[in-house]
Amino acid sequence: MRIALLVVVLLVAACSKSKAPEQAAAPTHTPADLAAHSDEFKKQVIKVTDGVYSAVGYSAANSILLEGTDGVVIVDTTISTDDARAVLAEFRKITQKPVRAIIYTHSHPDHTGGASVFAEGAPADLKVIAQEGVIKTADKLATEFQTILTRRAMRMYGSKLTADEMVNVGLGPYIGFKDDTRIHLLRPNVSFGEEMEDTIGGVHFKLIHAPGETDDTLFVWLPEKRALLVGDDIYKAFPNLYTIRGTTYRDLKGWAASLDKARALKPAFLVPSHTRPLEGEQNIYDTLTAYRDAIRYVYEQTVRMINQGKTPDEIVATLRLPDHLAKHPFLQEFYGTARWSARSVFSGNLGWFDGNVTTLDPLAPDDEARKFVDLAGGATALAQKIEDAEKNGEHQWVLQMSDRLLRVDPNNEKARQARYAALMALGSVASNPNARHYYLTTAHELHDGLKLPGRFAQPEPGMIHDMPVGPFFDALAVNLHAEDTLDLDEKVGFTFTDTGENYTLWIRHGVTEIQPVLLDNLELQVKVPSQAFKEMLAQLRAPAISLATDFEVVKGNKLALIGFFKLFTPDT
Repeated sequence: MRIALLVVVLLVAACSKSKAPEQAAAPTHTPADLAAHSDEFKKQVIKVTDGVYSAVGYSAANSILLEGTDGVVIVDTTISTDDARAVLAEFRKITQKPVRAIIYTHSHPDHTGGASVFAEGAPADLKVIAQEGVIKTADKLATEFQTILTRRAMRMYGSKLTADEMVNVGLGPYIGFKDDTRIHLLRPNVSFGEEMEDTIGGVHFKLIHAPGETDDTLFVWLPEKRALLVGDDIYKAFPNLYTIRGTTYRDLKGWAASLDKARALKPAFLVPSHTRPLEGEQNIYDTLTAYRDAIRYVYEQTVRMINQGKTPDEIVATLRLPDHLAKHPFLQEFYGTARWSARSVFSGNLGWFDGNVTTLDPLAPDDEARKFVDLAGGATALAQKIEDAEKNGEHQWVLQMSDRLLRVDPNNEKARQARYAALMALGSVASNPNARHYYLTTAHELHDGLKLPGRFAQPEPGMIHDMPVGPFFDALAVNLHAEDTLDLDEKVGFTFTDTGENYTLWIRHGVTEIQPVLLDNLELQVKVPSQAFKEMLAQLRAPAISLATDFEVVKGNKLALIGFFKLFTPDT
């Protein structure tokens, strides 16, 4: 009987039409709302509770001071040495106790770039603590993907926009870089996997692995003070479940689970590494719950629509947060958006193929563009349609049409002017700063010839010194001009005179192989201090001068060495 009843229930459920949950309308924020959001970043050192201080508004990310009986612990170190000096000066007004430990909540450079400043004058046994995945991620970001991540980040953060165009970056007042901006991450000398507990300088803390924006995120829990430092797992804006500057998949289920860990602790004080602290156990619990529920909602409903066979574009067209979440003050889309997040859930779990057979093996972009232009009646006709669409305020359609025409006719002035106008119009009304800045910066690249650098700041030589040479060979490999080496089979050996390490870089018909030994049958062999080698690749030394003065050729000649490195010239 029970089995029969269950079958009936299942059949009824299968035959009934599911009703979509009531959802909020698309966000209706304005640039004025974004300007009001700047109150979150008023420059201030906030006393959270006894011995806990958060420096807000001095940099893109907060730096947090934990004062103990005979020392202090610094949690996150801002993005640059200049910002760090400004924060340290404020902390020194509170206490002169020595810095005995630095803790990174995760690997993002806005939390690690000023570390060396806080270490100046610190005891020799200074501990630099992070979750075990931090260094691997930081090295990868600083080498293999540095160029593209820098340029996309500078568009997203509006680093080259004017003061009138920049409002804030959603999580902080600005992320601006000057030609002389310096960074110096200190490599951790203490790491852990899931949990770690210690008392340093009289500060008792527990570190908890809590993946969110990064897999290497940690919480700092101060049990006696009931204060929880959550890194970037929560801030006063909809979370960047995906960031348009580019990132590996951010596990939404894991992020929500981390917030469940935070809820279970029942903190009385919550200290994010962006935006201002919160207090009050019930207030914090309710806020964490709403944040967690928004993340789960996006994940669950996106997967639901994926299983219905919908493509990312179709999902984005309908996905909205339910009203009670969409109106929550911590879920306003001043950083991430639900629609970008849904796309990431799709690609992060199913990969690039959207399931539409048309996209399985599409025409090359240039071929598709030519056919699109032909279909529109030719370049002149399409340019007129683009101009007319811009006059009608169809800004997104202008972008999509001009994408095609400018591939075929990159100097078409009508299309360029209309595209510029559309980008400026979209940017001027966008309340999400990431989108706003990307539109406006791209407009200036198109119209004003703005050039973005391939590196946002210069690493200090000390930071380069502490990095192993392996990631620098990885950076070389992804810059290989494969088309020039298809007939090449050559091994080049490197002996690093200051570390005693040996490496062989083998170019074999368009592909590299890197071995941490000297292989047989080397065509070229050199000796060089690892610091000189790394500084040359990090652009702290001019390659021509470094190759002439720092490299000793053991086998082969300098001309061959110069030719070898030309094969790895970055495509900038």
